[in-house]
Amino acid sequence: SLHCSPFTTYCDKIGPSKSVNAESHVLHYRSSSMPQSLLIMSMNGTKAREVITIDSSDDEGEQVAAAAASGHKKSPNSSTVSAKKQSQEVIALLDDSSDDDDENPVPKMDRKRKARPCIEDEIIEMESSVNLSMARKPAARKRAAPKNSSVDNNSPVIPFYLFETTSAKPPSAIPNKNRKYFQTLREAIGLDVPNRQIQWLIISNFLVDFRYVYEKLPDVVQIPRVVVFYGSYFGGMDFHQGLMQELIMKNWKAAAERNGNTVDFIRLVPGDPPKSKTNPLPVKITYGCHHTKLFLTGFDDQVSSEGGRGSTRQSMIRVVVHTANLGASDVEYQTNGFYAQNFPLKKKTVEQRSSIVNPYKIATKGGGVDSTSAAAKSTCSFENDLAEYLESYNYNTLQSWCAPTLGGSMDIREARLKRFGQGSSSTAYPLQQAVNTKDTSRILTSQELSLADLIRQYDYSSAYAVLIPSVPGYHTGMAIKKYGYLKLRQEIIDVFPSIQSLGEKKKKKPPMVCQISSLGSLSEKWLRKFCSALDYTSTHHTNPLDDNCMSTKPFQSLVKIIWPTTDEIRNSVEGVEGGGSVPGRESNLQKSFLKPLYHRWSKRDSRKDPFLTARHVPHIKTIVQPSPSFGNDRSIEWLLLSSHNLSKAAWGQVQNNKRSGGKDCFISHWELGVMFSPATLLEVCGMTKPVRILPIGYDAAQVNGTISLCDDGDDDDGSSDFINVRVPLPYDVHMPDAYDGRDEYWTVN
Repeated sequence: SLHCSPFTTYCDKIGPSKSVNAESHVLHYRSSSMPQSLLIMSMNGTKAREVITIDSSDDEGEQVAAAAASGHKKSPNSSTVSAKKQSQEVIALLDDSSDDDDENPVPKMDRKRKARPCIEDEIIEMESSVNLSMARKPAARKRAAPKNSSVDNNSPVIPFYLFETTSAKPPSAIPNKNRKYFQTLREAIGLDVPNRQIQWLIISNFLVDFRYVYEKLPDVVQIPRVVVFYGSYFGGMDFHQGLMQELIMKNWKAAAERNGNTVDFIRLVPGDPPKSKTNPLPVKITYGCHHTKLFLTGFDDQVSSEGGRGSTRQSMIRVVVHTANLGASDVEYQTNGFYAQNFPLKKKTVEQRSSIVNPYKIATKGGGVDSTSAAAKSTCSFENDLAEYLESYNYNTLQSWCAPTLGGSMDIREARLKRFGQGSSSTAYPLQQAVNTKDTSRILTSQELSLADLIRQYDYSSAYAVLIPSVPGYHTGMAIKKYGYLKLRQEIIDVFPSIQSLGEKKKKKPPMVCQISSLGSLSEKWLRKFCSALDYTSTHHTNPLDDNCMSTKPFQSLVKIIWPTTDEIRNSVEGVEGGGSVPGRESNLQKSFLKPLYHRWSKRDSRKDPFLTARHVPHIKTIVQPSPSFGNDRSIEWLLLSSHNLSKAAWGQVQNNKRSGGKDCFISHWELGVMFSPATLLEVCGMTKPVRILPIGYDAAQVNGTISLCDDGDDDDGSSDFINVRVPLPYDVHMPDAYDGRDEYWTVN
């Protein structure tokens, strides 16, 4: 809880070289900014047993040493990792797309990062004298707020952003028109909005650096309900790093409980015994992992009342599907993206709910909309997909998800002061009391709910995207189309229900583009079936359950694979260490049918780098189907942003089911992505014209009437035959540079 000036003041009171008696652990934290500061971590009231020393100087990087209180101590320098050891660890880094024949994954090494004050424990005695909102809020950089920040939920199309890398932070060479497509971690989650009351937070990720989360989100301890689902944490291979992560988790939990809040850490490991604490599945998936990247933020916002008279408080949920592990390297030094959209609480009755646009409307042969199919999916598809995915975690704890007050929720700090007997101002929230009296607000009640039931309290009928989940297991019957690449195929069929209406598009369809950060152990047959299932010109006439039903076209006409070269990794801002996040293995990449498909991450012409992503390792994962090029048309038929890499473990493999005698789809990973297309954006763009999705930056031609996926400032001016929607893809979708004799694909070997 000691941060910024309170942290420094407390250290000055202790003195630079005095010893401090802690109940359990003492943490010595040294950095270039505070060279001799001390930070106490108080635990169970037991005798001190361990002393942990961290050196975060910019020159030496992070060093951790532990010694028993009996007197055996290690020098902080003794834990410095040698260059040789670092190179060995890079080779052993996690392949997060491991298939059935791969070895068990191992957590990847933490990246060197600039020193920041580390927050390990909360000291209640200081809370009464320190303004928590000021003490816990990191110093904000002076920069122009994005035009469509999370304050505004009225964006006409889905927000598609890139995480703000070091190259994107002002001042940078990125043009101002492109800088708006970057957001920080706080902005992505929705913690950047003044006066917003965060009620609960769900964090779902593969790798989590809990120290980094505590540093970047110091106010997370004030949130009443936090649940963290994770596969592993950074530094899991190193004993001292692992000890540090465990200590931070324990102190976070203790600090939350002292405030009357809760935080649950749920590790998900499909390879553990079934129906166990860490594996909620009914089966054991030996080489599976939890690879999803997701934030769910429940909050109360002040919104304008109907008719423009005053304002009212409304409970909402923010759904963020992204591609970054929760660590400094992924969030700040690598290229990652996210989709985010806010949804309101449902009204009490169906009759009271306004008719919100339905993005799942299906075009008929006549070019119209199948209202029956649209109505069937209008209120349940996104909600059901999200709720059923979360049900696979088997987290069924019944609990209240907000701080209770009269019919609604109250400010967290107000609740804490009241709990500590400091009283509460009766005029603290006169507006909310008036709102409750008039019953015009939609506020989440303090009713005890499971996580899945909580998700179903919100209205997702305005969702602009389709969720594409993967859940480990053997999926049969109707469930075979609910997960993995068969789910994506079904959504493509819904977008393109009739191939007769495609016309010239069917004849000139360009290859699909797969841009991924890990490549599994693929067979030629599996890749052909995968590409055939996602081919909107022929998938209607193919049966993915038939072993021999697949395209016979040359691979180069089916798919392009965006994969970084060795030089691109070496020249990245992280150097070779950054390649640990692209854990391709030589045995997986050297296959002869794959080599002609490889294309560079960046352009050879260094001037073509609109988002300055060329030197940031690509950890983003996208699959794009470009449209046929007619004249200057460089549009996109559909786009997927996801945690899925290109592997059988992530997308699934159709196989014979020995018990039923039929087919099942076997999946090893938890994954989650979002898919959208012009069909999902028709309603939000008014349906007055056809919709086109266009990438930003790599096309020389400027198109009139553009609406940005992140910004609603540029409305259609009527000068175009289409409503053009821009998306900030950080690579050239239509004309990526193919490998030539100078290029060598990157492998961790």
